[in-house]
Amino acid sequence: MAKPINILHPIPKGGKTAFAIIPIGMYLNRPLQDAAPNSEICFWQEWRHEKRVLVRKCKVAVNSPVFTFLAKSIYGERMTIAKLFEQWEAECINEGIGSTGFSRDEALVVEVENINED
Repeated sequence: MAKPINILHPIPKGGKTAFAIIPIGMYLNRPLQDAAPNSEICFWQEWRHEKRVLVRKCKVAVNSPVFTFLAKSIYGERMTIAKLFEQWEAECINEGIGSTGFSRDEALVVEVENINED
């Protein structure tokens, strides 16, 4: 398998498959935007990291009921767009691309599954 795509994002929770909403931008998470199904993704959360396999992905408009539904389903009922933007701004600043380094119009929803280590 090719080199894994590194993503700064909490490790997705779920059974065999899990979902995550990933911020995207001109420079932010570009390898993931171009990734094909079955690509290996490494989610980094502080010092912890875990690998998953990309099942599918799609771009979703942030200002839509679908985005709100997905955010609350994935991250809990108290999650808001404002909280996500705050987290994404901090991530962009840490990555050195500035607080406006992500799109406020669309985000990437990914479905990932655990890696079978036989």
